[in-house]
Amino acid sequence: MLVTLGVEDILSESVARSLVREYAPEAQIVNVIGLQGNQALRRRIGDFVDIARYIGPSLVITDLDRAGACPVDLVRDWTNGLPAVPDFLMRVAVLEIEAWIIADRQAIAEWLGISVGVVPRNPEEALDPKRELIELARRSRKRDLRDALIRGLPDGLFRPGPGYNSYLERFVSQNWEPERARLITPSLDRTISRITELSRIHDR
Repeated sequence: MLVTLGVEDILSESVARSLVREYAPEAQIVNVIGLQGNQALRRRIGDFVDIARYIGPSLVITDLDRAGACPVDLVRDWTNGLPAVPDFLMRVAVLEIEAWIIADRQAIAEWLGISVGVVPRNPEEALDPKRELIELARRSRKRDLRDALIRGLPDGLFRPGPGYNSYLERFVSQNWEPERARLITPSLDRTISRITELSRIHDR
Protein backbone atom coordinates (compact mmCIF):
# COMPACT_ATOMS: atom_id res chain seq x y z
CA MET A 1 0.00 0.00 0.00
CA LEU A 2 1.57 3.25 -1.18
CA VAL A 3 0.46 6.19 0.97
CA THR A 4 0.69 9.94 0.37
CA LEU A 5 0.50 12.28 3.36
CA GLY A 6 -0.98 15.77 3.32
CA VAL A 7 0.02 17.78 6.39
CA GLU A 8 0.26 21.37 7.59
CA ASP A 9 3.69 21.21 9.23
CA ILE A 10 6.46 18.88 10.33
CA LEU A 11 4.76 18.18 13.67
CA SER A 12 1.63 16.95 11.89
CA GLU A 13 3.86 14.93 9.59
CA SER A 14 5.48 13.22 12.57
CA VAL A 15 2.06 12.33 14.01
CA ALA A 16 0.83 11.04 10.64
CA ARG A 17 3.94 8.91 10.16
CA SER A 18 3.53 7.42 13.63
CA LEU A 19 -0.11 6.54 12.94
CA VAL A 20 0.68 4.88 9.62
CA ARG A 21 3.61 3.00 11.14
CA GLU A 22 1.48 1.75 14.04
CA TYR A 23 -1.82 0.96 12.30
CA ALA A 24 -0.83 0.26 8.69
CA PRO A 25 2.60 -1.39 9.10
CA GLU A 26 2.52 -2.80 5.57
CA ALA A 27 2.16 0.69 4.08
CA GLN A 28 4.96 2.66 2.47
CA ILE A 29 4.82 6.46 2.66
CA VAL A 30 5.92 7.58 -0.79
CA ASN A 31 5.24 11.32 -0.66
CA VAL A 32 4.55 14.13 1.82
CA ILE A 33 2.74 17.19 0.48
CA GLY A 34 2.00 20.45 2.24
CA LEU A 35 4.12 21.60 5.17
CA GLN A 36 3.10 25.20 4.44
CA GLY A 37 0.05 25.64 6.63
CA ASN A 38 -3.69 25.19 6.48
CA GLN A 39 -4.60 27.17 3.38
CA ALA A 40 -1.81 25.74 1.23
CA LEU A 41 -3.07 22.29 2.14
CA ARG A 42 -6.64 23.23 1.28
CA ARG A 43 -5.66 24.51 -2.17
CA ARG A 44 -4.29 21.05 -3.02
CA ILE A 45 -7.16 18.98 -1.70
CA GLY A 46 -8.19 18.00 -5.24
CA ASP A 47 -4.71 16.61 -5.83
CA PHE A 48 -5.08 14.30 -2.85
CA VAL A 49 -8.40 13.03 -4.14
CA ASP A 50 -6.81 12.32 -7.53
CA ILE A 51 -3.87 10.55 -5.90
CA ALA A 52 -6.27 8.34 -3.92
CA ARG A 53 -8.29 7.65 -7.05
CA TYR A 54 -5.46 6.70 -9.38
CA ILE A 55 -2.32 5.89 -7.35
CA GLY A 56 -2.93 4.87 -3.74
CA PRO A 57 -4.36 6.02 -0.42
CA SER A 58 -3.90 9.61 0.67
CA LEU A 59 -4.16 10.72 4.29
CA VAL A 60 -4.75 14.42 4.92
CA ILE A 61 -4.57 15.73 8.48
CA THR A 62 -5.50 19.30 9.34
CA ASP A 63 -6.43 21.19 12.49
CA LEU A 64 -9.86 22.50 13.39
CA ASP A 65 -8.15 25.53 14.96
CA ARG A 66 -11.34 27.38 15.94
CA ALA A 67 -13.47 26.52 18.97
CA GLY A 68 -17.07 25.83 18.04
CA ALA A 69 -16.23 24.77 14.49
CA CYS A 70 -17.41 21.38 13.24
CA PRO A 71 -14.99 18.85 11.72
CA VAL A 72 -17.72 17.41 9.50
CA ASP A 73 -18.51 20.86 8.10
CA LEU A 74 -14.81 21.55 7.51
CA VAL A 75 -14.35 18.33 5.52
CA ARG A 76 -17.54 19.01 3.56
CA ASP A 77 -16.40 22.55 2.76
CA TRP A 78 -12.94 21.48 1.62
CA THR A 79 -14.17 18.59 -0.53
CA ASN A 80 -17.25 20.28 -2.00
CA GLY A 81 -17.70 19.16 -5.60
CA LEU A 82 -15.01 16.49 -5.46
CA PRO A 83 -15.81 12.80 -6.08
CA ALA A 84 -16.08 10.41 -3.15
CA VAL A 85 -13.02 8.15 -3.23
CA PRO A 86 -12.66 5.34 -0.65
CA ASP A 87 -8.87 5.67 -0.45
CA PHE A 88 -9.04 9.38 0.39
CA LEU A 89 -8.88 10.00 4.14
CA MET A 90 -9.22 13.55 5.47
CA ARG A 91 -9.10 13.75 9.24
CA VAL A 92 -9.38 16.77 11.52
CA ALA A 93 -7.54 17.18 14.83
CA VAL A 94 -9.67 18.91 17.46
CA LEU A 95 -8.64 21.65 17.99
CA GLU A 96 -4.94 21.37 17.13
CA ILE A 97 -2.49 18.53 16.61
CA GLU A 98 -1.08 19.34 20.08
CA ALA A 99 -4.31 17.97 21.60
CA TRP A 100 -3.48 14.54 20.18
CA ILE A 101 0.07 14.79 21.51
CA ILE A 102 -0.94 15.87 25.02
CA ALA A 103 -3.50 13.04 25.12
CA ASP A 104 -0.75 10.55 25.89
CA ARG A 105 -0.64 12.02 29.37
CA GLN A 106 1.77 9.44 30.73
CA ALA A 107 4.37 9.96 28.02
CA ILE A 108 4.24 13.77 27.99
CA ALA A 109 4.52 13.89 31.80
CA GLU A 110 7.51 11.55 31.86
CA TRP A 111 9.20 13.39 29.01
CA LEU A 112 8.80 16.82 30.60
CA GLY A 113 9.47 15.57 34.12
CA ILE A 114 6.16 16.81 35.53
CA SER A 115 3.27 15.25 37.41
CA VAL A 116 0.73 13.50 35.20
CA GLY A 117 -1.94 15.18 37.33
CA VAL A 118 -1.29 18.57 35.71
CA VAL A 119 -1.74 17.25 32.16
CA PRO A 120 -5.26 17.97 30.80
CA ARG A 121 -7.63 15.02 30.99
CA ASN A 122 -9.76 16.29 28.08
CA PRO A 123 -7.31 17.93 25.65
CA GLU A 124 -9.92 18.30 22.89
CA GLU A 125 -11.85 20.66 25.17
CA ALA A 126 -8.89 23.02 25.55
CA LEU A 127 -9.42 26.33 23.75
CA ASP A 128 -5.73 26.48 22.80
CA PRO A 129 -3.91 23.10 22.96
CA LYS A 130 -0.65 24.68 21.82
CA ARG A 131 -0.85 27.08 24.75
CA GLU A 132 -1.59 24.15 27.07
CA LEU A 133 1.53 22.37 25.88
CA ILE A 134 3.66 25.49 26.34
CA GLU A 135 2.33 25.89 29.88
CA LEU A 136 3.22 22.27 30.62
CA ALA A 137 6.73 22.89 29.27
CA ARG A 138 7.11 25.86 31.63
CA ARG A 139 6.67 23.42 34.52
CA SER A 140 9.41 21.11 33.27
CA ARG A 141 12.40 20.54 35.51
CA LYS A 142 14.52 19.90 32.40
CA ARG A 143 16.13 23.16 31.37
CA ASP A 144 17.08 21.98 27.89
CA LEU A 145 13.43 21.22 27.15
CA ARG A 146 12.21 24.54 28.56
CA ASP A 147 14.76 26.47 26.50
CA ALA A 148 13.84 24.57 23.35
CA LEU A 149 10.07 24.54 23.68
CA ILE A 150 9.31 28.04 24.96
CA ARG A 151 10.54 31.60 24.66
CA GLY A 152 9.45 34.55 26.73
CA LEU A 153 8.42 37.85 25.20
CA PRO A 154 8.76 41.38 26.63
CA ASP A 155 5.02 41.47 27.28
CA GLY A 156 5.35 38.55 29.68
CA LEU A 157 3.72 36.04 27.34
CA PHE A 158 5.29 32.86 26.06
CA ARG A 159 5.53 31.51 22.54
CA PRO A 160 6.95 28.33 20.95
CA GLY A 161 10.71 28.27 21.27
CA PRO A 162 13.40 27.59 18.64
CA GLY A 163 13.25 23.83 19.12
CA TYR A 164 9.49 23.47 19.50
CA ASN A 165 8.84 21.48 16.34
CA SER A 166 12.07 19.48 16.29
CA TYR A 167 11.88 18.41 19.95
CA LEU A 168 8.19 17.51 19.74
CA GLU A 169 8.78 15.68 16.47
CA ARG A 170 11.35 13.53 18.27
CA PHE A 171 8.97 13.00 21.19
CA VAL A 172 6.21 11.80 18.87
CA SER A 173 8.47 9.40 16.99
CA GLN A 174 10.14 7.95 20.10
CA ASN A 175 7.79 8.31 23.09
CA TRP A 176 4.21 9.00 22.03
CA GLU A 177 1.77 6.07 22.19
CA PRO A 178 -1.34 6.74 20.06
CA GLU A 179 -3.10 3.73 21.57
CA ARG A 180 -3.10 5.53 24.92
CA ALA A 181 -3.85 8.92 23.41
CA ARG A 182 -6.93 7.73 21.51
CA LEU A 183 -8.70 6.87 24.77
CA ILE A 184 -9.38 10.54 25.55
CA THR A 185 -9.37 12.11 22.07
CA PRO A 186 -12.38 11.07 19.94
CA SER A 187 -11.02 12.71 16.78
CA LEU A 188 -7.79 10.71 17.07
CA ASP A 189 -9.74 7.55 17.83
CA ARG A 190 -11.80 8.00 14.65
CA THR A 191 -8.65 8.65 12.64
CA ILE A 192 -7.01 5.46 13.91
CA SER A 193 -10.16 3.47 13.16
CA ARG A 194 -10.20 4.68 9.54
CA ILE A 195 -6.50 3.98 9.01
CA THR A 196 -6.93 0.50 10.47
CA GLU A 197 -9.96 -0.14 8.26
CA LEU A 198 -8.11 1.01 5.15
CA SER A 199 -5.13 -1.16 6.04
CA ARG A 200 -7.33 -4.25 6.38
CA ILE A 201 -8.99 -3.62 3.03
CA HIS A 202 -5.66 -3.34 1.23
CA ASP A 203 -4.21 -6.32 3.06
CA ARG A 204 -6.82 -8.72 1.76
